[in-house]
Amino acid sequence: MGDAITKQTEVPPKTLRRTTPPAVTVLLVVMALVARVLLVPYESEDAATFLLPWMEQFRDHGVWALGGDFSNYNFPYLFLLFLVSFLPIDPLIAIKIVSIAGDVSLALAVAALAKELGPSRLAPRTVAVISLLAPTVLVNGAMWGQCDSIYTAFLLLSARSLLRNNYDCAWSFWGVAVAFKLQSVFFLPALAAISLRGRFNIRGVFMAAFVWLALSLPPVIFGRSWESTLTIYVRQAQDNRLVSGAANIFAMFPNLGIAEGRWWGIMLCAVAIGIAVFAYWRGEDVSERRLLLCITTVAACPLLLPQMHDRYFFAAEVMSLLLLNWSRLRMVPCLLATTGAFVYFLYFAKNSYALPLSIAFLVQTVAVILLYRALMRHSKNASRGSVIH
Repeated sequence: MGDAITKQTEVPPKTLRRTTPPAVTVLLVVMALVARVLLVPYESEDAATFLLPWMEQFRDHGVWALGGDFSNYNFPYLFLLFLVSFLPIDPLIAIKIVSIAGDVSLALAVAALAKELGPSRLAPRTVAVISLLAPTVLVNGAMWGQCDSIYTAFLLLSARSLLRNNYDCAWSFWGVAVAFKLQSVFFLPALAAISLRGRFNIRGVFMAAFVWLALSLPPVIFGRSWESTLTIYVRQAQDNRLVSGAANIFAMFPNLGIAEGRWWGIMLCAVAIGIAVFAYWRGEDVSERRLLLCITTVAACPLLLPQMHDRYFFAAEVMSLLLLNWSRLRMVPCLLATTGAFVYFLYFAKNSYALPLSIAFLVQTVAVILLYRALMRHSKNASRGSVIH
């Protein structure tokens, strides 16, 4: 336990030539930007109900609005909205500038993680461009005005740090991610398991806590109460529905109440995560298995936990794009991306999310099963790189 991480087996040189020509890459980036420009004018229900009123608070009250109790989002994202509120442009466009900037940071993080994994069939820039063109990423930011790209970018940087055995940075990046979105906790089991196996210093945990506090407490300076500031995520969890548009297990039981289903969902998820961690721990500690554990946990948690929303698979969809290089797991990002786009379509079509989500859940389950199957391969297979190729 704790030996230096083994790098994955290098891909034969002839496969390294399968990269996107620079001209094609530029064309695809332009297409991604044009698509976002076309989607920006759309005003989603979330934008009308939440984001635009928040922007109005910043434009009316300036910096002191940062101490207001009008939002259930944590400080880092609100601060970004505050900054763009100074731009002399339509407030909806200002909001989506933050989201699109998040998409760019996400693509850069994808490229950084792909580069850390070493030689592959797809160049890092190719995977990054694919992330920009992924339907869920396009719709989430430019159309919906959400900021899931931002916290996911920091999760990707945390995963990259894990592959480099830089545990302090891994925990710090995770602290930033949690400060943006509570859904970053899906990554915690993988972060903790890999760190423990690598004999990390407990200092990393304190660094994550410090980063989260440093990014979460500034509203107190502007007059917001300590209770209101520190219980934002508690209030976010106050939902009386077992499932809120997510393609997870509770879509199969539309009549099940939250009192009956909450605890068995939590226990089922705990067992599933325990199995994933055990499978990782019994195999060889190579970079590919570390990444597999990260993707498995962020995919399994929203699949099984109660009170999940449609956007909570976002990190799993994006992280799984790294599997496009792996012949045995190439189907996983395709399945996750297809169901993700399907669920987003239902949201904008104002579907009731009943029967169609149960079908989407089954597709998501196939993707997660494929991840578990790969993670459970024997260590002798992992050492030869057969988990990937």
